[in-house]
Amino acid sequence: MKTIDFSDEELNALIQLIDIAVKAQGLGVAQAAVILADKVRAAAAPPTTVDDSPQFADSIEAPEEPEGDE
Repeated sequence: MKTIDFSDEELNALIQLIDIAVKAQGLGVAQAAVILADKVRAAAAPPTTVDDSPQFADSIEAPEEPEGDE
């Protein structure tokens, strides 16, 4: 596997070039273009972080029942 560093502007240009290739060549390159474009978009997206710290809701008290003639 190879690693290449791209700036955000370069990634956007790459997506545009892939789009141009699909428009020029049609379905012949569309499948490969989608795979590559998805990889580029995934690499350009900010990393997702998962907050694994436990959080609990504040405790609440049950509402008081009205006093009635039963």
